Amino acid sequence: MASIYRQYTDQELVARLRHGDEAALSEIYHRYWDKLFVVSMNRIGDQQEAEECVQDVLYKLWLQKERLTIVNADLSAYLAVAVRNQVFNRRLKRHRERLRAQGYVVDYTAHPSPELEMIARELQERIDRAIQALPTQCRIVFQMSRKEGKTTAEIADELAISKDTVKYHLKKANRDIRGKLGTTVWLVAVFCFF
Repeated sequence: MASIYRQYTDQELVARLRHGDEAALSEIYHRYWDKLFVVSMNRIGDQQEAEECVQDVLYKLWLQKERLTIVNADLSAYLAVAVRNQVFNRRLKRHRERLRAQGYVVDYTAHPSPELEMIARELQERIDRAIQALPTQCRIVFQMSRKEGKTTAEIADELAISKDTVKYHLKKANRDIRGKLGTTVWLVAVFCFF
């Protein structure tokens, strides 16, 4: 039975997974474990934590199987991004726990720790990539709003489009970026960068 699953494409495995097929999850695990572990290990540097990140991603994949949507049917890329997000969330959690254990609150703007600087840099790179992936008009509207601080009316006047079109592009940009970053990372990004 298991040998049959090796012949399935990723799309077929995802379709079976959506219907609760545990053997499909097992095949995904065997097919992608090594690659996902390398992605996790390269980012977190600790074997046990790297393994836990991959296991968490595969566990969440199972929990969310009915709602699973993979853009462009690229399971490998989807899982790699999920692992990167998991590592990022784990680092952020670890940083917060360390601060709580030390019993004080750090003013991030005055003296950010090297770890926080690294997290902020990585987050900024991910945000920049997500923005660059937006359609041209949508990206222009988003940058005028967020980076230049222009109002909806100012953007509409400058680009000779309606306010509703500006609002549409802003909603689309937020939705697309949130989809690429994940909800937790998106909330951190909004709080820190926008």
